Amino acid sequence: MIRVIKCGYESRHKTKFQLIRKTGVPNYILLMVKSKALFRINDKLIETNPNMVILFDRNTPTDYGSVDDFFNNDWIHFDFMGEVSIFETLHIPFNEPIYLSRMPMLSNYVRLLVQENHSPSLHKLQIQDALMRLILYSLDTQVTDHSMSLEESRYRQALNQLRLDIHNTPHKKWTAEYMAASVHLSLSYFQHLYKKTYHITCMQEVIQARIERAKFYLSTTDIPVKTVADFCGYENQMHFIRQFKMKEGLTPSQYRQLCQDSNNASADGQGNA
Repeated sequence: MIRVIKCGYESRHKTKFQLIRKTGVPNYILLMVKSKALFRINDKLIETNPNMVILFDRNTPTDYGSVDDFFNNDWIHFDFMGEVSIFETLHIPFNEPIYLSRMPMLSNYVRLLVQENHSPSLHKLQIQDALMRLILYSLDTQVTDHSMSLEESRYRQALNQLRLDIHNTPHKKWTAEYMAASVHLSLSYFQHLYKKTYHITCMQEVIQARIERAKFYLSTTDIPVKTVADFCGYENQMHFIRQFKMKEGLTPSQYRQLCQDSNNASADGQGNA
């Protein structure tokens, strides 16, 4: 579990502000700085601009403050309790300023974290743990996006929204031309950028979204296979069956029967327990 030790949201200082911890603290510190600031890192004084995040490792000396007579940040002291730190699996560097394009989203998560910190909620610790993971994984995503070229990152949000739309409405008549136009790119560059970003072509994404939706209907309803095909954007039932079998190795009817057999076996097992 990730334990939040102390946190703050929109911590504003209207006078000259400086905070020094010569030996650091025995936990991690995440700062989201919304104003210009001065940081001393490895004996070097660095002036940072707004929308900067920095993650301090445990027991790291910290020395930072305002440039002018104003300082504003969100901050979290936290640590991992009863589990290994997840930072080895993330790309977030320690003790290094990171500039973000979507700081408000992270800041809103901190606001919720602070509210929960002062809440008498029965599941307070579990909710804080979930919010901390949301913050860290979201930050990691932005750090990864930051490594993209300027041209790629410029379209990342539009591509993410398009991908969400595909999976949310796989029944739409998706074409590569329509998708390229929706993000205001030429067809050839859009196809190149989509595959480079998601390691799958845009039409493969559509097929994947339709098959996943079909599997959901087949495993949870008794509606006819033709209706499933219609719900998933297929105008031709045989085309749906061929494409489903190519992806899953089973026809839709065989897949449905397999799910039913599995559910019956689970129910029998529970009844005999």
